[in-house]
Order: sequence, then C-alpha cells, then structure tokens
Amino acid sequence: MNIAPFDPERRIGTVTQVLPDSVFVNLDAVTQRTGRLLSGNSLRGGQVGDFVVLDCDSHALLARILEVKLPEKERLDIEQQLGHTPDPHPLAKLHLLGALQTGTDKVISGIPNYPALGASVFAASADLVSHFASSFSLKSEDGAKHVTLRLGHVRDGVGTPVEIRADHLFARHCAILGATGGGKSTTISRLLEQCLASHMFPKIILIDPTGEYAATATGHTSLFLGSTDVPSGETQVRIPCEHLQDGDYLCILAPSPTQRVRLNDAIHSLRLVEVLGRKGFESERAQLASYLTAEGVITKSGKTRSTFYSVRTAAAVADLVENPTTPFAFRYLTAQIMNECVADADNGTWRPFPNALEWSQPLLSKINALRVSAAWSPIFGNEGAASVFNEIEKFFNNGERLLRINLADLSFDFRLREIAVNLIGRWLREHVRDYKLKADRPVLVVLDEAHNFLNRHLGDEDFKQPLDAFEKIAKEGRKFWLNLVLATQQPRDIPPGILSQMGTLVVHRLINEADRKVVEMACGQLDAAAAKFLPSLAPGEAAIIGVDFPIPLTIQIEQPAQNLRPASAGPQFTRWLQPKAAATPKPAAPATVATSSPKPAKAPTPANPTAPPANDDDDIPF
Repeated sequence: MNIAPFDPERRIGTVTQVLPDSVFVNLDAVTQRTGRLLSGNSLRGGQVGDFVVLDCDSHALLARILEVKLPEKERLDIEQQLGHTPDPHPLAKLHLLGALQTGTDKVISGIPNYPALGASVFAASADLVSHFASSFSLKSEDGAKHVTLRLGHVRDGVGTPVEIRADHLFARHCAILGATGGGKSTTISRLLEQCLASHMFPKIILIDPTGEYAATATGHTSLFLGSTDVPSGETQVRIPCEHLQDGDYLCILAPSPTQRVRLNDAIHSLRLVEVLGRKGFESERAQLASYLTAEGVITKSGKTRSTFYSVRTAAAVADLVENPTTPFAFRYLTAQIMNECVADADNGTWRPFPNALEWSQPLLSKINALRVSAAWSPIFGNEGAASVFNEIEKFFNNGERLLRINLADLSFDFRLREIAVNLIGRWLREHVRDYKLKADRPVLVVLDEAHNFLNRHLGDEDFKQPLDAFEKIAKEGRKFWLNLVLATQQPRDIPPGILSQMGTLVVHRLINEADRKVVEMACGQLDAAAAKFLPSLAPGEAAIIGVDFPIPLTIQIEQPAQNLRPASAGPQFTRWLQPKAAATPKPAAPATVATSSPKPAKAPTPANPTAPPANDDDDIPF
C-alpha cells in the first residue's frame, strides 16, 4: 500500500514548539472553518480530537489534537463586528502517537525522532489512520494466513473500515470496558459475529448473565442454568453439587467451629462410601461391610475405631477421600452428620454423643433448606437436568463453535451467581490442564458483567475462600490455550491481578475518574493525554489499546446484523410517559316522545368518564 501522507491540499499548520510529550502548532485560520471538502469528502484537521501528520524527514509522525486556542492578544479580535473580518491565528497542542516510515509504509511504535521547528502539519487522511490501526494486525511474521475482524470504522465522514487480527485481540486476553450505555454489549455481539464468520476461529463459550445474547447465539447451542420455565430452544442444565469442594460447603453453610468438625468428617465418610463402591476396592469394602448401611451412609456408634481407620488411612483410599474433586452423595449429608455425632469410648469403639447432635441441629436445618430451595435447585436440585460440564465436554468434542450459558434466571441471593460462575471457571481451568486443548483448538471464554463475579469471597472471618477461578485463568490460561474476554462497566472492581493480564483493552466511554485511573495503570500506552478523550466518546465509539497496537486508536464499532443484536436497550421512557387522552363520553341519545303513555321517556345511562379506552395497546405498565 503506497500512502502519501503529505498532501499539500491537507496542510493545516506549522510546528512552533517541540516538547518530549507534545508539539505546539500554529494553525491556519481556514482550518477552523466547517464545510470544507477535498475530493468530495469532508476535510477536517483543526478541531480537538482530529488526527494530524507531521513531516519529520524520513518519517511521518501521527498525532492527535488535544487543545485549540487563540493567543491572548487575539482573544477579543475573534468577535464578529460590522465591516470587520476576523483573521485569527489559532494555536494547537498535539499528542504524538506513532511514526510511519515513508517509502516502506512501515508503522513504528514510538517516536524515532522529533520534528524540526517550521515543519509542516497535515490533516491525516482516513486511509492513513486506518493503516496505522491495521498495520500491526495485517503484517504476517510467520507467513501464515491470519484471521482479521472488521470491528468498525474511522469516524471521518467516509467510514474507512479498520481490520484487526483476531490473535492480536485475544491472544493475551481482552477486556471490554465502559460505562452503562457505552456500547459494550454491541461490541461483544460484533466480535462474536465476526469470529463466527471465519471458519478458522476456535471454540467460544459465552457466559450470559442477563440473557441479552439470545439473538446473538441464534443457530448455536444455548444452555439454561436456572429453575423456572426453560426458554424456547434452550437446554436446561445443572451444576451437580459433586463439583463443590470442601471449602465451598464451608462457605455456603457457614458452620460454627464445632459443626465444622462434624461436617468435614461427614463429607470424608461419604467420599469413602463412594470410593468403596469402585472397582479395585473390594477387600476394603468387605472390611467395612458392617459399617455400611442401605441408606448409603457409614454408621460409627458401637463400631470399632481401629478397623475403620485401617481402611480410611490406607494410601490409595486416603488420596481419593481427601481429594476435593472426589464426588459424594449430598442427599445423605444430614444422615451422615448425625452418624458423626459420636465420641471415643474406652473399649476402642464409638459411643453416642447427644450434645453433638444438639449442636449440629442448625447445620442440619441449613442443609435441608438447601435441598428444597428453588433458588439453589440448579445445584442441589433439578436432578433430571443434564450436567453443564457434560454439555461443555460435548461441545469440545463436536463441530460447533459457540456455546452460550444463560444465567439470567439464577438468584442474586446467597452469592449463587458468583459461586456458579466460579465453578464453571474452575472446571474449565482443570479441564484444559488435563486434556491439553492446544492439540485441538483453543477456547475463548466471554464473560459479560465481569465485575459481578470477580474479586469476590465467600465465608466470614472464621473461614474465607476467594472466588478466584477466573483470576487464575487470566494468569495461567494462555499456556493451555484458554483465553478470556471480560466485559465490565466498573474497571475499578476488577482485581489488578486480572486487569494487568489483559493484553488488549477495548475502552468505551468512562466517566468515573477512578475507572480511568485503573485503565491508565493497566495499560502503559494509554497516558493521561489519551485518557482525556474517554469521557467524551460517543455511544459505540471505543479506543483499542494494547501491546500489539501502535497507537490508542479510536474507532466506531459497527452494529452487528439486525437479527444478532443483543437485547440491551433500556426502557423507552419517551414512549411510555406520553400523556394519555382522557376518554370521551358518548353523546346522550335523544329523548323519545311518549305517544301511548303519559310516562316520560327513560333517560340514557351516562358514560363512565373513568373507564379506559376500548382499544388501548399502550397502557402504562406502572
């Protein structure tokens, strides 16, 4: 591509001062006039936010206008007066972004040298800005054919498209940041649309907390993790409680220190029952045959302790019993806790310990409440539903490319959503470690509303467990070809350990200063000058920043196809709050003249002025 960055018709000013981080320019007065055209296209180059290019020997320096003002002595001369035409001499402050090696069109990150005083400044063409944005993405270091995604275009009045390599977006994890209404959902839908349009792209798992991506996943498998009616076209799944670990139960049930001992012993005993039922443990099962009941629990009262511990502490058994991933029958947990309410007897057996049973009653009540709770049914109920992990396993082994997990129905109480998402993340991390998905195809996990699931803990001061599965994926997942796309409206709530691992940031409008500071610290390429534009970004406009991008480019994200757009629009207050016309009373019928009777005619029944209109389809719902 042969680019001519120095078009004389685009000249807008002259360099007057050079600093290490900025350049000052005298702008031509004509640059402030609107409506200028070049080859039929709008020509800008003198307003805040415009991209410009500076002539610097063998390089063309790309810069952005941060500030435009008049010299103090001309501040009043700009006023319109009769018979006087203002002749201003505006000044501009530029922020240098990158360099283009003229002749080779090679984009260089950083500033190889600075412009001289008197150097010319030109309005950057849309093709030049697009080339800066796409140059790193389109170059091929290894000769392979790369997948490029068209996310949007430069807002130049022409709509010059910008294509970005998929591996530069996702290979080092990606974060989509922005305040409510900034366009995060549209960006996710556009990314998915572009990814699925390429048959070279890997597996994608979309975790949808709000259910707004149903249309985006049309034609692909959608799993419904909830307890209400299953939406049409979705498959109901559950997270089997066997995937909860000891720490999860301690945090969910919050037992007292005394209850915690009984709970741990009961979980280990139920795991022992499961292990004894496996092939290869027939002799151990025979030794404890008298301890096992038909109800699937181990009885201890009156039984010999030494026999039990000889089996329980055997290396092969202990490894499985103490492994938190070994499943057990949760439905027998209350019965097993009751059997753990024993104490050591002098004759080497166990004896009943009534006080322990009394102390355990609150814990037993909590467990029974979980088993019948509608909110917890996606974990402790819905036994007829398929396991979400089995469905993910099927997805890895089939030819499908997108799997959506709908969490819209999960309760916000009891930290159930955070627990469910953390369990999914934990399973994914362990799965890719075991199965080495890099031998097949990498996996991209898209997590929307990430601030609701990250930097969370369960439990109290006595026992606290972090929900850090996705933080570990951010730190370790790349080596196993498991990559993240996190979307959040509150970057300040994302742990620094996660945000620092995001190699690419797609930043929409950020109003909160604390959020902007977090973004600045997470990405060194976004300095204070570039961050000043974040509060004023239009809906759908985003700055793409990352180690594989030479400049913090601002583009307008394009809408996905109409049938793939997310259902993220807010209420239409203008429509619902329109004043409603009062019902018009029906006119009274004329009185009838009596001919055969002296009785006066019956008066018509007046219309009810408070009755609603007969055909009112726009009734206000509140």
